[in-house]
Amino acid sequence: MRKHNKRAEVAPVYDDQFGYWGDAKNEAYLHPQPKVLNIFPVEGDPEFLVREVLKRDLSKVEKIRFDPVNVCNIACIFCCTDLKAKHAQISPESLRSILHRISQTCHRISCGCGYEPLMAKNIDEYIQTIKKVVNDEFPLKPKVNMVTNGMLLGQRNLDSLEYLDWVHISVHSHRKENFERIEKGANFDTLVSNIKNLRKKYTDLNIHIEFVVNQENKEDVEEFTHWAFEELQADSINLKRVAVESYHPRSYLYESVIAESSLGLLDEEWHKISRKIAESWPSKLAEGQVFSSPDQIITKCAMTDFIEL
Repeated sequence: MRKHNKRAEVAPVYDDQFGYWGDAKNEAYLHPQPKVLNIFPVEGDPEFLVREVLKRDLSKVEKIRFDPVNVCNIACIFCCTDLKAKHAQISPESLRSILHRISQTCHRISCGCGYEPLMAKNIDEYIQTIKKVVNDEFPLKPKVNMVTNGMLLGQRNLDSLEYLDWVHISVHSHRKENFERIEKGANFDTLVSNIKNLRKKYTDLNIHIEFVVNQENKEDVEEFTHWAFEELQADSINLKRVAVESYHPRSYLYESVIAESSLGLLDEEWHKISRKIAESWPSKLAEGQVFSSPDQIITKCAMTDFIEL
């Protein structure tokens, strides 16, 4: 078994971005004229990034990734984000202030990215805020999506969900035992029921399934793709190679590293998985190439665009 380096690391942020989950108050990550905003609550000072970003020149912002809360309700074994911080939340009014400033250039809004947005009990208020500001001030409607693990879909008031273009749901196995071992604290039956109810209620909503391939689920991928399209009626699937090179020192991935649990895939393993998927791909969906990049596989058909966050 290969062992990981036990030294916790954080990955560099791109030069045109504002805000970094690994080091929120570091001035190096607070770009003066960003194109991408990563806004999330900071432990002990939830509105810190809101105050700071409103001081910047936001005339070139193309997208915003907004997390209303800084917590999650499950513990994925490969999660590299700090999910042990004390609960903090940014107000819908703060989101409104930022959207007002970026209305002329922003073309993508993501609710949730590093944390679980449905942990905000008033999540529908944030969607309503996005809808109102976009309708009143944006010259063109941006793509609006939510990133979630799906466990709380049945427990939240989501009357405005039809406004979204996409819902991204993390599902890392179609086998109950494996799913619950990878996504600790999650219930497989609840998730499947939530997704099916979502599909039934919002027939026009695009449901995107995110599957992170690692040592624990690499044998699932062939059956998973068929199951997700047929059982969950997903619109697209992204099979992504697990990243184990960087992680926050309070992350669940770091716990796996300390326990010397190898989750990463060798290049040869990833290539083998890619070939298996290509060979097993249903002929009715086999239009053109299946793979989009060396580290990601976009599936359903070749014309499925990468779902950009």
